[in-house]
Amino acid sequence: MLDDYKDLDFYNYVKNLKRYSHAYIIEVDDITTSFPIVKALVKTMICPNHYTNYEKCLNCNTCHLIDENYYEDLKIIEPDGAFIKKEQIQNLQNALSLKSSNNTNQVYILKEADKMNASATNSLLKFLEEPATGIYAILLTTNKNSLLETIISRCQTLTLKTKTKIDYASEDIKNVLNFLTLIHTKKEDSLAYLKSSFLNIYKDKDEILKALTIMENIINQEINSSYQIKRKILPFYDIIGTSLKDISLTDLIFYLDKVVVFKNKLANNPYLNINLFLDRLVIEMSRVVLK
Repeated sequence: MLDDYKDLDFYNYVKNLKRYSHAYIIEVDDITTSFPIVKALVKTMICPNHYTNYEKCLNCNTCHLIDENYYEDLKIIEPDGAFIKKEQIQNLQNALSLKSSNNTNQVYILKEADKMNASATNSLLKFLEEPATGIYAILLTTNKNSLLETIISRCQTLTLKTKTKIDYASEDIKNVLNFLTLIHTKKEDSLAYLKSSFLNIYKDKDEILKALTIMENIINQEINSSYQIKRKILPFYDIIGTSLKDISLTDLIFYLDKVVVFKNKLANNPYLNINLFLDRLVIEMSRVVLK
């Protein structure tokens, strides 16, 4: 039911649609748990009763078939093993070349679209470049940045990602705050700290991505919040040493830019050397001290 999602910006977007884009990238936290609201969008595209909520479609066979994944004009593609393959995209294109048997729009969903292999991506790109009337694409991914820019540029991007509430009492937050204050105030010790402490805590790619995400959220909050608010939500504010209130807005923006850039590099390159990656991160973030 679309009205189940009133607290999301996505809901307002769907409710106020005047016309559809031929292709959407929808970035989600989790493919499975987000799929019901994605189907709600699909229903607005296909339902003969102009679906807006479940009450209007209580006896609608179309919406029932969509819920059960049996509707003929809704195609759902998932990875075949580790990847979505070229043959799957070609079979999809062949199926969509046939006229709708229900005289409705046709929609295809690529679940985990970031798992397309290179040949599948090229096949889809050609498909997106020449959109057919009445055919709509939905690419689901947990990380839109893992898709090719040529794909992203041909789609409208929506987000179903929740705004994560940070637990400011956690050890992860303290570790990240200590790292930020150290790198700002003691540049000469930053690399030694990284080797002796940071890498001992965050040992693999996923853990480092988590730390960088926390760092990004903290810096964003520092930029957007007043000092009084920060004191209210950081119960250990006086425990962490030099507080972030001593970092200027200009420097915070500089740090944010570096963190986002390096986080995306790490997320999109499975072969990065973690030690060298973090060395480079510290060096780049330390440049602000030299200004």
